[in-house]
Amino acid sequence: MRNLFGILGLFLTALTAACSSGSHPKTNPIPDGGGTSTGGSPSIAAPADNVTEVSVDVGLPGIPYLNGLFATVTVCVPGTSQCQTIDHVMVGTGATGLRLLGSVLTLPLPAWTDASGTPLAECARFLAGSTWGPLQSADFRIANEQAANLAIQVIEESTYPRPAGCTGTDISTPDAFGANGLLGVGSFLQDCGANCAAPLGAGSVNPGMYYACSSTANGGCQAEAVPVSKQVSHPVSFFSQDNNGTIIELPAVPADGAPSVTGALVFGIGTRDNNGLGQATVLPLDSAGSFLTKYPANGANSQAFADTGSNAIYFLDSATTGIPACTGSLSSFYCPTSTLSLSATIQDTTGLVTTTVDFSIANAESLLSGSPANVVFGNLGGPGPSVASSSAGTGTGTYFDWGMPFYFGRNVFTSIEGQSTPVGTELFIAF
Repeated sequence: MRNLFGILGLFLTALTAACSSGSHPKTNPIPDGGGTSTGGSPSIAAPADNVTEVSVDVGLPGIPYLNGLFATVTVCVPGTSQCQTIDHVMVGTGATGLRLLGSVLTLPLPAWTDASGTPLAECARFLAGSTWGPLQSADFRIANEQAANLAIQVIEESTYPRPAGCTGTDISTPDAFGANGLLGVGSFLQDCGANCAAPLGAGSVNPGMYYACSSTANGGCQAEAVPVSKQVSHPVSFFSQDNNGTIIELPAVPADGAPSVTGALVFGIGTRDNNGLGQATVLPLDSAGSFLTKYPANGANSQAFADTGSNAIYFLDSATTGIPACTGSLSSFYCPTSTLSLSATIQDTTGLVTTTVDFSIANAESLLSGSPANVVFGNLGGPGPSVASSSAGTGTGTYFDWGMPFYFGRNVFTSIEGQSTPVGTELFIAF
């Protein structure tokens, strides 16, 4: 069974390297699992032009995945009817942009180039590692929505050799990635933004994610500053309507898990009668897309984010929580002697909006030794990822990662920066 902090690891790059987007693709083993359930199930949107079905299931044949949220997408050669439909594409609310494995993609998509016509490639960095591959242009379709001439990353190393500057564990293979691709539907318009457009050099804020590739030989790709208009962008923002955000709608999960669940990915917030905010609590995000979480009640605030690309709730460590970690291959999960019913305080970084979220943490060893068919769990958690700094200024040095378990039994809204919603253009999640 595969495990990781979330396939879409770009989110941590965004927060620590000041890149203006993020996410965590699935790779490196940290046992997958989830951790929270509200105890009831929300209403799941019926089929509609702006609704596509999503599933949490075992994943790709021979590459089982815990708590992976998958959708089916269609890409086409721009301006043509030459299309390919690809299933088991991971959906990540902590990521931005569409990335597809080259081993799955069969279309002859044109290269995406810089202003001088030189093909571009990208080293996308996630919590679990990095993906390398060329940028190509595609028309994108999902539900009855379409984004034309979208820059996507094709994850493969045959077109251009991986450059030495693309560091981190290589997660560019199906086995490492655990999905046929990644659909990043997070908060940001681009996967890096202004920083990747900044000049390179000593002291630069540019993290060097983008490369211009003038040759297929080793060393033929060199890091390059790329304007935001040429970066991998949020597909939903290109829709002609329903382009201001998304909703993930998933049922609650039984305490001992389930073999699969189905839900909906809804496009737009307040654009139709099936995507209104209703009574949801709107939690503003800071410029890095994060908020604060306090656990335990007398603890300090941790900088936090919500991400369907993370398969568990990852928070603090055993010394702080008093929850024992598992041993051996499950050491990145918590293994309490009995299931714990916990609560944490969530607030925006200004302290104006505060709410309490209840969640549970079960013994990962017990859950995973239960029914072998179960790969969906609403009560898995583990120690959180450590970081060197916190842009909120009040963090504990670790992120509180509200992964997939947070989404079970809830409808969770994610707005897109700069897009108008019923509550303005501010970044927020709502639930």
